[in-house]
Amino acid sequence: MVGELSPDGNYMWDGYQWVVAQPQAAVASVVQQPVLQQPAFMAQPDPFASGLDSTPLPLAPDASGAGGGKATLRLAVIGLVGSLLLAGVGFASYEFVIDPWLDPDPYTEDKFVSSVGDTLTQEQVVSGETDGWSCRVELEISTNDEMLGEMDIDLNTKMSASRDAALIETDMTIRTGGFPIPVNGDFWLSQEEFAMRSMGESQRTVFDSMDDEPATVLLTDSDAMGTESLAYCFLHHMAAISLENGEDLDFTSSSERFPNEDGERAVKVSMEQDVDGARMSISWFFDAEDNLIGGKATNDTGMKLLMTITNEKLSKPSWVDSATSGSFALNLDEDLWSNYTHRTMTIEPQFNATYKLEGAQIVLYSEETDAEDNDIMILVSKVSATGALDSSGISISVEGDSPSNCTFFYNDTEPMLEISYGDTIRMECEDNGDYNQLRDYEFGLANANDQIAQKMDLEMPWASPFLTIISILGAGLLIRKRFE
Repeated sequence: MVGELSPDGNYMWDGYQWVVAQPQAAVASVVQQPVLQQPAFMAQPDPFASGLDSTPLPLAPDASGAGGGKATLRLAVIGLVGSLLLAGVGFASYEFVIDPWLDPDPYTEDKFVSSVGDTLTQEQVVSGETDGWSCRVELEISTNDEMLGEMDIDLNTKMSASRDAALIETDMTIRTGGFPIPVNGDFWLSQEEFAMRSMGESQRTVFDSMDDEPATVLLTDSDAMGTESLAYCFLHHMAAISLENGEDLDFTSSSERFPNEDGERAVKVSMEQDVDGARMSISWFFDAEDNLIGGKATNDTGMKLLMTITNEKLSKPSWVDSATSGSFALNLDEDLWSNYTHRTMTIEPQFNATYKLEGAQIVLYSEETDAEDNDIMILVSKVSATGALDSSGISISVEGDSPSNCTFFYNDTEPMLEISYGDTIRMECEDNGDYNQLRDYEFGLANANDQIAQKMDLEMPWASPFLTIISILGAGLLIRKRFE
């Protein structure tokens, strides 16, 4: 019962366990207090009834004793070591037993060809036959140019496409002589608008419709920075064709995590061979559902390539709506027999786009330079494009070296009342004996806001774009040649 002393008098039962007995005076005071009688079913068995050694072991050592602290420390150390051992055993079991079971099985050549056949082809992507596709190409190459010397190029391009839009985002750094040169450009094209952003400046044009798919127009435009990387995203199709043709590509396959930040479990398929004296290694990665998630390539010259492929949905970038609105994006092809007083130009809209003819203007303008050496266009004369549809045109007086009466015409082709490919604008001025009287003026179109139409330049905005393009394409040809 509570307060009962052990036979040696050193321990006392507190109702739950044997504890060190208090001094005799304290015990006496405790004994004098009334003690509740436990019910029979709660009575505790006598620990010494069996005649065993009556010296009980305390459940907790007396911390006030000489060895109590050391005993507690020993128990803590033993517990810690045990926990570490259990953790180590658990990690080893996961790392060497459980984890490998979670990896996808390696591919055979037939399995690789079959899985590649389930992926989008380059033709399907550029035709817009997808609800969502993207490919990021991260490329590191070194080259030696006669003018710039040794150059290191880091390219990061992401291309995205869907049925009604396409997007290219490119960041590039060229290092020559230890100086980094940043170059960047983003291009967005949908059925209603085109926008571009480069080196902190952005512009946008809105049109009525397009005759082609946005992906077809943008991803095949050789002027758009980043399109030269598109072929890298479809090298797996070239490899599959080569395997089907019986070519020896040194095929191997194993389980390996994809080499990006996420490190997704994947099956790696690798192929190696000597190409032009350089050892080329190309690998592709498939997830557990046999979806292609990317690839990588290296060679002996230090080239490094990483591709990441997803089926993510394409959405309009936030910068597009805040870009500066511009005029019609188009080119005017001048007739061979035009002169300063009689001119005919054929309209060639960029991106195969069409614009509403209403509000458009036929204009004469001059090109000048402001105080900061920026090219500016000064509007001189204008007439309504819809008014010029009449067979008699619109006649006005134009101030040049000498006044001249000029008539302007707009010839509209299908689709009607839209600025479209094949439409022409024409100017006929009276002959006053001076054929150079309008030599300082350019002939063109403008929108309702007097913004003069011009072609939007998609090329790299720096001094030597072609050297970089050639370097990147050279690396691409080296890889593609492997499968030709």
